[in-house]
Amino acid sequence: MSSPDSPLFLTFHGDTRDLLSKPPTRDMTIAYPLSRRASIKDILEGLGVPHTEVGRIVLDGVEQTFEKIPKSGEHFEIHPLSPALPPTMATILRPEPLAACIFLVDINVGRLAGLLRMAGSDAEAVSQGAADNAPVTRAVREGRILLTRNRDLLKQRLLVFGHLVRSQDPDRQLAEIVNLYRLQDHPFSRCIACNGLLTEVEKENIVDRLLPLTKKYYHRFKQCTGCGKIYWQGSHHKKMTDKLDGILRR
Repeated sequence: MSSPDSPLFLTFHGDTRDLLSKPPTRDMTIAYPLSRRASIKDILEGLGVPHTEVGRIVLDGVEQTFEKIPKSGEHFEIHPLSPALPPTMATILRPEPLAACIFLVDINVGRLAGLLRMAGSDAEAVSQGAADNAPVTRAVREGRILLTRNRDLLKQRLLVFGHLVRSQDPDRQLAEIVNLYRLQDHPFSRCIACNGLLTEVEKENIVDRLLPLTKKYYHRFKQCTGCGKIYWQGSHHKKMTDKLDGILRR
């Protein structure tokens, strides 16, 4: 039996290790002194790991919730988010799953929103000048996964689904999100500008908005149901297709 002064032991797996404010021992285990009564969520976030980055918390082979109050001498295994446990699946940590993997993209990863839309994902963007807690409130209200590089946002208790984007490169960010959430590829089904859905539109209905060369050489068009922007498969479409293929093959 452990003494009341025994520390709590936490072994970190996967990329949760990279989030720790202090490096763990060689076996990736931290001895954490229990100086106060605190939930495992508060302890993990005090060590630098937002709760949104944790996929499973295991004690003696049994999965735990974020509300679990650890005791001296206990040994927890901390596992990262995993494609095997998507947000659309109920888990011990997140018993009320999302209906679909849709996103809210913070301004600090702003270019990611356009790339996700290009790949066919529903990705709304946080407005410039939004209040500090506005992204969290909106993500919860709309049932979206908040994508950000701001750890403090992800530590807010109200937020259930979020991800700390690791890469600083937008192309790698897209690959990161596609791989983590196993997103299906439906390219060019959404407006890159506003996130609206694209639908086929008859040329005769938009011909007055086309430039002379576009009017002459192209005959199939799509229009955004949100902002009305028109799309066609010109040279820019080939460039975007090649770019997307290159990113998603990583």
